[in-house]
Amino acid sequence: MYFFVFSYSLLQKLHSLYEIIRYSKLDILTLEIINNNQLKITGSYDSYNNIIKTYVKIHVKKNTQKKIVISIKFMMDILSTFPNEMLSIEKKNNVLNIYSKQGIYSIPILIQKNLLSKNRFMYGNNNTSSFIRITLFSNILSKILNKTLFSVEDGYDYDNNIINGVYFKFLPNRAYFVATDNFRLVKYTIKHILKLDKNIEFIIPKKSLEIVKRILIIEKKCNVIIEYHKVNIIFRFEHHTFSCKLIREQYPDYNSFIPNYNGDIAFVINRLLLLNTIKRILLFSNKKNFFIHFQWNHNKLKIYEQNSINNHYFDSKIQCNPIFYDGKKIENIQMDFHSQFLIETLLSINEKFILFELYYSNKIGILKPFYKKKKEESIFILIMSTIIIC
Repeated sequence: MYFFVFSYSLLQKLHSLYEIIRYSKLDILTLEIINNNQLKITGSYDSYNNIIKTYVKIHVKKNTQKKIVISIKFMMDILSTFPNEMLSIEKKNNVLNIYSKQGIYSIPILIQKNLLSKNRFMYGNNNTSSFIRITLFSNILSKILNKTLFSVEDGYDYDNNIINGVYFKFLPNRAYFVATDNFRLVKYTIKHILKLDKNIEFIIPKKSLEIVKRILIIEKKCNVIIEYHKVNIIFRFEHHTFSCKLIREQYPDYNSFIPNYNGDIAFVINRLLLLNTIKRILLFSNKKNFFIHFQWNHNKLKIYEQNSINNHYFDSKIQCNPIFYDGKKIENIQMDFHSQFLIETLLSINEKFILFELYYSNKIGILKPFYKKKKEESIFILIMSTIIIC
């Protein structure tokens, strides 16, 4: 392996890759010359379950088609000390020599046979007849992740736990994206997103989607080609390729948790008003995670919390126009919701007003954007509650 590359071009690619995998305990990457004009850089994340690749143009002097493994951090630290100059890089024995105007610098080559063999799982034997290709705009994929990931359970053994992932279901005329942490359930729907002649469904782990989200920060405007291979899935961006395992379980019937009837009471409220009210009360609380109390009484919504600083009692009163379903008239009801869950839920909605439905008999609340006109997309968030009826 012997090639020439501009120091800044290589550093830029390594830096973007490092920003994506920096939360991993792994500090290694694989270099390989392909097509006699590109250097393929492969990084691994989370014990090789996730593989990400990027490419940089090079001038090849000698190519033996061998892969080498080095430390990404050490390589970046060295490249950052050079001005933007043409470097020649050559593998000799067990080191990678960098030839610069300032001298010769040797980087040790790591022995990682397991890494190279496990990479074959991600990219080997993926012939064109064995996968289904989906193309999404990057901004749409980013929106899907922003509206679902906050409601996914965090867990270590996520490959065997369906609630540690987001459920994707593509139909011929619409698509559903579902996530839950057992306390919240999010269902995000987009109509006419793709033209398909079959149904496709899969579950992607949260940790893998967080990597995709970080790639989308770098690649904001591009088409993302998604290849579904049954056991794994590949995201092809303009400058990066990412592959991860799928959760090989059947997603539960989430519709069985959604009431098929109207709530007991509902109200339309300004989203930012509600969000800032909860945040303001949070500042006076002794607890970081507490239950915020919603008390409905005579067309006024009172929001308060009892674990306040110096035992003071802080509350806010908001005037609302209630919606009573089925002729019910409820004068006084109290429901308690986890404050942090509510804040994350309200931040996931972009619309100015929301519809907040209360099902006190089911111990749940449902939040939806309040649309004046029908849209191609819709979302609702179910959140669990404790109930006190006065």
